[in-house]
Amino acid sequence: MNRVTVMRVIAWIMAASAVAFGLFTIAFGIVSPAQEIHAVHNAVVASLLIVLSAPPAVAVARAPDRSIRWLVILAAVAIASLATMALSLTLDPFTLPFAVLVGVLWALVPSRAGAVPAGRPSLIMLAMVALAAVPLVIYALGQAELQRTDDSSEHAAFFHWVETSFYSLAVLLIGLLAALRPAGFRLATWMAGVALAVLGGASVVLGGRASALPEPWGWAAVLGGLAFLAVGSWEARRQPLAPERK
Repeated sequence: MNRVTVMRVIAWIMAASAVAFGLFTIAFGIVSPAQEIHAVHNAVVASLLIVLSAPPAVAVARAPDRSIRWLVILAAVAIASLATMALSLTLDPFTLPFAVLVGVLWALVPSRAGAVPAGRPSLIMLAMVALAAVPLVIYALGQAELQRTDDSSEHAAFFHWVETSFYSLAVLLIGLLAALRPAGFRLATWMAGVALAVLGGASVVLGGRASALPEPWGWAAVLGGLAFLAVGSWEARRQPLAPERK
């Protein structure tokens, strides 16, 4: 098989696995009473798989020879996972293989041209990312610390603390990509906005559960995620697409 075919196979495996495990997490979290204490974690993990991992993997699988932008998004997710594993002093066996496969895709991609699309950043979106950075980083550091220090709970045994830390940093990095090139990284806008809103919505509905954002930060995350989607869509429409996407 040539490298494009290998990329397609790997990306489809990544996408299918993310969707399958995401749906399983949702179903298992609903039907198992023992999962009630993990409700926020299950929402975050499902979103991590279905919202932040599967879409760029599907995009790579559909056009491996023209996948550099989607690989940049996947790289942001992988970097967030590696950073939070380092902060947590924990190797997460559920996310480490994903990061490794992203590296394999980068090694196989035929051309890395266009990794930084033509265009200009959105000052409004950059301001929104900067505003979200402080609470998201504080949240990520706190969750990583819990993974380091908690040696007895189910949350630590299931790697939930490191995964919520990973999630928040991934949202931040993907949002930064979207702000830097709204027209070139439209998928990143959608991913970051939806993922932030999911975290906020789960915190509002499931307040008091482990890893839920305290009030009023849950509502701030919901509104911030929706606002990021709206502003990102507006900015992408007012900026021309990069030449290779015309």
